[in-house]
Amino acid sequence: MKDSDFVKLSFGRCLNQTDIIGRFYQIFLDSHPDIRPMFANTNFEVQKGLLRQGINLALMFADDNPVGKSGLARIRESHGKKNLNIRPELYSYWKRSFMQAISECDNEYSPEIRAHWDRILQKAIDYIISGYDEQA
Repeated sequence: MKDSDFVKLSFGRCLNQTDIIGRFYQIFLDSHPDIRPMFANTNFEVQKGLLRQGINLALMFADDNPVGKSGLARIRESHGKKNLNIRPELYSYWKRSFMQAISECDNEYSPEIRAHWDRILQKAIDYIISGYDEQA
């Protein structure tokens, strides 16, 4: 099985058993003093759906699916310096928060599952960060 297969199963367990996305935002918003203000005017019901879609795009991107790459390219542009200006150093807080939420919400979580998630998320993060300074 590929990394994405393990991650899909893990994410499915989390979605079926818990509010993984809500738990992630509880952790993430308190992970760095600059993060909570960035979400001051956010509709979290919409945001939760966007994050879920983003995880699915990361899974497709990991499998070299062109839809995944196209979707992450939009995120890369929207999160870049010329738009939302999500500084590259903040992605480590995002990833750490998401990994903590997965560890709490997946009842089959293990070091192996963590490694699969790590590779999937890091590939997507590296791609998004690589576009930070690009012109819109």
